Amino acid sequence: MKGEIKLMNLRVDNISKKFGKNGLKETGFLLEQGDYLCITGQSGCGKTTLLNIVSGMLYPDTGDVYLDDKSIFNDMKEKERTQLRNHTIGYMMQGNSLIPDLTVWQNIVCPIELTGKRADKTEVEKLLERLGIDNVCESYPSEISGGEYRRVLLARILMLDTGILLVDEPTSNLDEKSAVIVREVLNEIHVKKGTSLIVVTHDKDFFSYNPKRLNLE
Repeated sequence: MKGEIKLMNLRVDNISKKFGKNGLKETGFLLEQGDYLCITGQSGCGKTTLLNIVSGMLYPDTGDVYLDDKSIFNDMKEKERTQLRNHTIGYMMQGNSLIPDLTVWQNIVCPIELTGKRADKTEVEKLLERLGIDNVCESYPSEISGGEYRRVLLARILMLDTGILLVDEPTSNLDEKSAVIVREVLNEIHVKKGTSLIVVTHDKDFFSYNPKRLNLE
């Protein structure tokens, strides 16, 4: 996780998205450079939908998302939004998005190498050790536990070294020891690198780091 990261302000302006009777009600917030925001709320209130919109993967029904006053939907084409997720907004999703035919190591370095960069072996090793998954680096996704899977997803997105990081339920399926490590690693990149964090979580222990909070009704 070396190098300069691009820090930007992110403004979410009255976005909403309906899925039948459910979905995301109109909401907005400002994430300034280096902010730490935890998003909470009951299941089905639109927390993941919010992250999908902020990452540019899903169009909102209303509102818009701005990076330093540039709309990611009106001022960017799809190719630019894809580049956005590789270089500016990292997104760790809840789902099983590892490539099954690649090892843990290959899954972690693949995204950064697709951007034209070369993964730093020492940095990858340090991150794997920090997250407690160095012992499964040669394993395939089907061979690791659910908790290990979550930490591999986090390692993969951290290697992209983006200025804004969206993380969806990062401590789900983790034992407390592993959850502590994940919370600490996220706080470290926030404090040491100035990375802006948006964490969707039911884990109230994140609040000990004094993030801003947004509760979706």
